[in-house]
Amino acid sequence: MTSEKPYDIVILGGGINGAGMARDAALRGLKVALFDKGDLACGTSSKSSKLIHGGLRYLEHGELGLVFESVSERAVQRRVAPHLVRPLPFLVPVFKDAKTGLEILNVGLWIYDTLALFRSPKLHRTFRRGKAADLEPALTKEGLTGAVEYYDCVTDDARLVLENAIDAAAAGADVHTYTKVVEIQRSGGQVSGVRVQDVFTGEHRTVPARSVIVAAGAWTDEVQERIDLGFRKKLLRRTKGVHIVFPKEKLPLRRAITLIGTDGRVMFAIPWKDRTVIGTTDTDFEGSADDCHADAADVQYLCDGGNRYFPAADFKPEQVIATWSGLRPLVADEHAKASNVSREHEIYVHDDGVIIIAGGKLTTYRRMAKECVRKAIKWMSKCSPGFDKSALRKPRTKERPLPGAAGLARKSMTGVRELAHELTDTYGISKETANHIAVVYGMRAKKLARAIQQRPELGDRMQDDLEYVWAEVDFAIQDDLARTVGDILERRIPLALVGLDQGLDVAARVADRAGELLQWSDDQKASQLAAYRQTVANSRRFRTA
Repeated sequence: MTSEKPYDIVILGGGINGAGMARDAALRGLKVALFDKGDLACGTSSKSSKLIHGGLRYLEHGELGLVFESVSERAVQRRVAPHLVRPLPFLVPVFKDAKTGLEILNVGLWIYDTLALFRSPKLHRTFRRGKAADLEPALTKEGLTGAVEYYDCVTDDARLVLENAIDAAAAGADVHTYTKVVEIQRSGGQVSGVRVQDVFTGEHRTVPARSVIVAAGAWTDEVQERIDLGFRKKLLRRTKGVHIVFPKEKLPLRRAITLIGTDGRVMFAIPWKDRTVIGTTDTDFEGSADDCHADAADVQYLCDGGNRYFPAADFKPEQVIATWSGLRPLVADEHAKASNVSREHEIYVHDDGVIIIAGGKLTTYRRMAKECVRKAIKWMSKCSPGFDKSALRKPRTKERPLPGAAGLARKSMTGVRELAHELTDTYGISKETANHIAVVYGMRAKKLARAIQQRPELGDRMQDDLEYVWAEVDFAIQDDLARTVGDILERRIPLALVGLDQGLDVAARVADRAGELLQWSDDQKASQLAAYRQTVANSRRFRTA
């Protein structure tokens, strides 16, 4: 892959920031490459609360700028990815002796709606005790004085990353997963390239580059220790966020519910992919970012929080289907409580052309990507001989739809529903499957529908109680850049998160099909299965504590 012409930008990290930057840079006309030692979104970017939100709780800390930025970006994402970013009602119950009363909360929501320029999916509504009690039957009525309903959005975070990366590649970016950057090379005190290693083969090669952007998230300080980034201080304060998953029948919800833990931390009960998710924790984390998992205390804390609000559910750790755990790469602040550390981001530009981004949040990734790429262009214009920015274009990421929304008749859930009807009418697939693939893949679902039309058995469900179908396995490999069993079952078809057996019941069949398409040997297939089983075991480690 070595080229005489250097890459303008090499990006380290395939999470939401890295993928967003690759897309922004490629659409400008820059020559860009992205490398990640694992899969796209395999870190924090697939371990979030699955929300694109304005950050209502940031109002409490007076971070009006962050709220305005967040609600503005929420509107952008609803427009460019309506199949992935969907409105969801949230309910904030208020109880007697609550720190924030109903009237104050109502005022706060008016500020929230105003900062959104009244473009929220729906404006908030306030309910007194009687009506509030009827909204969610499972919610405890004891001490309930009222509730406020407002709207934010739910998403599939891993797919948001994936579609950014796919669009980046379509615009000319070179996207490489399972490729580890082992050295940043310099000449005359400036970046000249990187040396990378193929994780599967061990092969090394050198890639020339003018600048390097480190978008390694929670791994940033570890990368800094491993390769010389030119910085000496610790940049991050990492906090762990854990989520637990229950069957929908355990707690059927129509809305996401805001919960307050016994220690005052905010968490949510969220309906997601026919399951109910409770999360998140927010505790300081030390150790390797590769070894982040839910422990018994995390799971018990979330069960206790859920039981305070939904006593009839009687959540118990042994009833948890799955867990996921991620690390927030917050800008270092040793004095604030973990849950109060700002979600603002920082960008550090070193004299040699190494740029690091730290902090931030999923919702505002597009703005962070734009800012980071602009800083790289500014540095190259001043310090990189031969770099010419005169031919660069505007990326227009604020208007350009992500691949699944390209060609969608209407940039809204109405357009997605119309697409689902079209899939049923044109390809003869079931309404349930059509609705599912339209929401997950947007316009890209037409290829899946054609495959099912030609081979109806590909429309069979992988799990009886979930809508994933076998056609999605081939699509994951051929169209969605999956290279391992984990890529497929954790992030493309996330049975690891929502399957009753976390995908272990279908893993062998998935490995057989992936092995055919990717030409694995028997040993490679066995290794893939073993790695996936270990991933599931790690998510269940809390059970043996």
